[in-house]
Amino acid sequence: MLRGPLPVISALQVPGLTEREALVLRHVIHSFVMTANPVGSRTLSKLEGLDLSAATIRNAMADLEDKGLLAHPHTSAGRIPTDVGYRVYVNYLMIHEQISHEERQLIQQNVDELMPDVEAILDRTAHLLSRIGRNLGVVLAPAFEDGVLESLDLVPLGGTRVLVVITVASGLARTVTLEIESRVDPPNLQRVGRLIQQRLVGLTFRQIRETIQDRLGDLKDAAGIARLFLDSTERLFAPSANHGVILDGARNLPDIPEFREDGFRGILEIYEDRDIIMHLLNSQVGEDLSVRIGREHTEERAADCSLITASYRLGSLTGALGIIGPRRMNYSRLMHLVRYTADLISSRFPRETDKEPDVNE
Repeated sequence: MLRGPLPVISALQVPGLTEREALVLRHVIHSFVMTANPVGSRTLSKLEGLDLSAATIRNAMADLEDKGLLAHPHTSAGRIPTDVGYRVYVNYLMIHEQISHEERQLIQQNVDELMPDVEAILDRTAHLLSRIGRNLGVVLAPAFEDGVLESLDLVPLGGTRVLVVITVASGLARTVTLEIESRVDPPNLQRVGRLIQQRLVGLTFRQIRETIQDRLGDLKDAAGIARLFLDSTERLFAPSANHGVILDGARNLPDIPEFREDGFRGILEIYEDRDIIMHLLNSQVGEDLSVRIGREHTEERAADCSLITASYRLGSLTGALGIIGPRRMNYSRLMHLVRYTADLISSRFPRETDKEPDVNE
C-alpha cells in the first residue's frame, strides 16, 4: 500500500475542481487506500502537509460529495471515494510510484530462467503479479489469429494416428492429433508433410484458413493426409485455441477487506468464470496501459473491482496481463508493476523490427 505522507505539490490543476478540493480529494483517497476506513475531516486535519482546519476540510468534502467524487456511507461520518473520484485521482492527482529494484530483479530473473518456454513464463508471470501486487494476477495468452506459421511437423503415433505440431513465431506451439484413413506410412507422411509446410509456412492462421483449399487442393497422397488437413482446418488453425486465461492469487482474497463480505461473492464469480476475465481483458489487448475502475466495466459482476492491464508482445502476437483487485488499490505502484512486466516480456520476444525497450525505468 501507499506509505507515509503525500509529497507537497504547489498546485493541483483538475478540471472542475478548485485547488483546495483537489488537495482534499487527493488526501482522502490516499488515507482510504492505506486504512480501508471512511475518512473524516478531523483525521485529515491532523495529516502532515495539509494545512487546513477541520471545518474547511469538511466543507470541501461536502462539495466533493455534491460533485459525485466522494460518497457518505450511512454507518460512518467519514467519506469514501466514488468510481469517479478514483478516476480523477488516477488521471490527475496520484504520485507516480515505482516497484522496488528487488521486485524488478525478481521479475527479470524469473522470466530469464524460463526462456524460451512461453507457457511457463506466462504461468509464472501471473504468479508474480499476484505475489508482488497482493491481488489477483491475470495473463491473457495471445490468440493465434495473426500468428505467422513458423514450422509444421507430422509425427506418427502408431496405427492411423498422426500428431501435428504447429509452431508460430516466438515459439508458441499447438499440437493436434488426427486420424488418417489407413496405417501411417512414415516416408509418405514426411513427404506430404514437407509439401504442406512449404505451402503454408510464412502465412498467418487467418490467411491459411482463407486460402488452404487453393494451396493444398492439388496434393495427392494415398493416405489422404492432405485431404485430412483440408477437412481439419478449423481444428488446426482456429484463432481461439491456446487463447486462455491464467489467473493466480486466490490466497490474497481473504486479506482484502472489500472481499470479505458482499464483494467477495463477485470476485469469486470472476475467479471461477474465465469467460468473464477473457471478456474483460479482450477489450484491452493492444492498449499500452489501461485502468478500468468499478462501474466503468461493462460486466456487472466486476462492478466492485478495478482492473489494471498492459499489452505485451510475443513477436507478432499480442496478449494482455494485469492486476484485478478492489477499487481501493495503490494504482500508481500497480500500474508501474503491470507496465514493467509487460515491457520486460515483450523485450525478450522482440519482432525483427523492434528495438529492445529499456525496462529498467
